[in-house]
Amino acid sequence: MSDFEMRAPIFRLRVNLVCITLLGLGAIFFNPSQAQDQRQSLTLRADIQTANAKTGIITAAGNVQIVYPEHQLKATATKAQYFSRERRILMEGDVLIEHEGNNIQADKITYLIDEGQLKAESEAVKAVETNVRISE
Repeated sequence: MSDFEMRAPIFRLRVNLVCITLLGLGAIFFNPSQAQDQRQSLTLRADIQTANAKTGIITAAGNVQIVYPEHQLKATATKAQYFSRERRILMEGDVLIEHEGNNIQADKITYLIDEGQLKAESEAVKAVETNVRISE
């Protein structure tokens, strides 16, 4: 048996795992009602990302950046989780959210997408800080 023949089953397994992973991600992200309106897209960037097709949870870690143009929201954090079924984002570690010129900083922020609500928490030593632009 040649070296190539011995490696072929391992290669096929890797290709199948990649295809299964991509199909799982497609099931999480593809929503026909949103396909026509690209404004409803949320962009998640990070050093590491994992997705679980069974739970619908995407986890991002390291230099996390979230951009959600429809809600005019930008965020940075150390770690974030997007719960697709609940339409909720949990951000942790040095979280900064910018929204229409205002910003909020905390150790942990939960964003409920459909309600447009934030819940911010910080350690006892470090308070949640909000900067609001006041129009005259």
